[in-house]
Amino acid sequence: MLDELTSEILTDIEKEKVEKFAEDKATLQAVKKFILAVAYDHGVPQKGKDHKPTKNFALKMAFGAIGALSNPTGNMPRSDEELGQNIRALASAVQLVETGFNELQEFKKVEPLKEEKDNPAE
Repeated sequence: MLDELTSEILTDIEKEKVEKFAEDKATLQAVKKFILAVAYDHGVPQKGKDHKPTKNFALKMAFGAIGALSNPTGNMPRSDEELGQNIRALASAVQLVETGFNELQEFKKVEPLKEEKDNPAE
C-alpha cells in the first residue's frame, strides 16, 4: 500500500527527499516530536514556567463548552456530545499522524533486483 500511495502522490524527486528524511532517524523523531507536541504538550504544566491551559487544544475546547473563554469564532463545542465528538476527532487526528510517521519509518529506497547471470558451469 505504501508503494501505491507514494506512486500516486509523490514525484520522483519528492520520493528521493522522503527516503533521505526517513533514513535520518534523529531528524524523523525530532519532526515527529515537534508536530505531535501541539496535541500532547501544549498547555501541560512545566516546572519553572507559567501555566497556559488555553494552549492545550482539548482544554481550550472544554473551556469553550463551559463558557470559560470568549469565543469570537463561535465554533467551539457547546454540548457534552459535541465536546466528546471533537475530543474523539482530535484523538483520531493524533493517531493518524502517528500512523503516518510509523509508515515513514518503513519508507525505504527500493533497490532494483540484480539480474542473475547464466552460470557457465551448467
